[in-house]
Amino acid sequence: MATAFGVLLLATLFQGSFGICFKKYQPFSWEAFWALFSLVGVLAMPHIWAFIGIGGDYLKYLAETPLPMLVGGALAGMFWGISSIWYSRAIDYIGVSLVTGINLGLSNLLGSLVPMAILGTWPEPEVFALILIGQVVLMVGVVILSKAGFMKKAKQGEEESSSQQGGGKSLFMVGFIMALASGAGSAALNIGATASNTPVNLAVADGVSSTVAPLLQWTVVMAGGFVANFVYALYKLIKNKTFSDYVKPGCGKAYGKVLLTSFVWYAALGVYAIATGLLGELGPVIGWIMFNGLALIVANAWGFKDGEWTGFPGPRKIALAGNAVIIIALIVLGISNGM
Repeated sequence: MATAFGVLLLATLFQGSFGICFKKYQPFSWEAFWALFSLVGVLAMPHIWAFIGIGGDYLKYLAETPLPMLVGGALAGMFWGISSIWYSRAIDYIGVSLVTGINLGLSNLLGSLVPMAILGTWPEPEVFALILIGQVVLMVGVVILSKAGFMKKAKQGEEESSSQQGGGKSLFMVGFIMALASGAGSAALNIGATASNTPVNLAVADGVSSTVAPLLQWTVVMAGGFVANFVYALYKLIKNKTFSDYVKPGCGKAYGKVLLTSFVWYAALGVYAIATGLLGELGPVIGWIMFNGLALIVANAWGFKDGEWTGFPGPRKIALAGNAVIIIALIVLGISNGM
């Protein structure tokens, strides 16, 4: 079990760090960056990991899976793909720390309880009660972080700016709503992966290790995610006539940023998939909760390092308190998984 939690911790380091990669990708426009990220990170990476982990015949398990299950998983991924666009735009409006807090809070709630129902793996009453307590404590931590974000925005003169210029407050609310929607989409990611377990079962029955077999789920879900992300980015490239971004002076660093972001982003999901296999039957439930909670702490650490809270001592203290509450929640959840 210690190994499982160690692997999960590694996944959260990737998950909490990738948000910072979506900043400072100039001279690319957003759409130029996102189109390449969709191709490399969302489409190619899941298959690269499956090929490395399972072998060249991994596609046969997908071919043997009933089409309705593949379509269902891909549709869940498509919803996530749409919501991930909102996530990236919300970061520009309200910052990494607040967006990640809202996103992971809602994702955590829906993305753990629904897979429990799909799997039909209901734990003992005392364990289930402890899981729910951990959920509540985690949500309290997220609310505290959100409060810190609102306080920071108020101190930045958001309300005064909106009353004088009209639009500052509305932009903040747009970012806030986008973050909420992206949280529901992130939950759909884990729900879709859990529901796409037929190729995993086929692979395990064929002798593939149950530790790496869950990588197959993400090839299904990300197929739909790719469609949503790439089509929207392509639309923006055509509309804004920004194809020339790919040959702008200094674009070499932007290409490197695409590769780095793609690796860090998918490494979170790939390592998480391995962790769920190690955690046992409640892996997609407990694993998802702890994955999101720990990643939230990492993301906030990046937010502090990036200067998002510099000059705001009051909100910063509240944000730190929110992180402390999240750590308590994770301890509770860790105990529940060991019962």
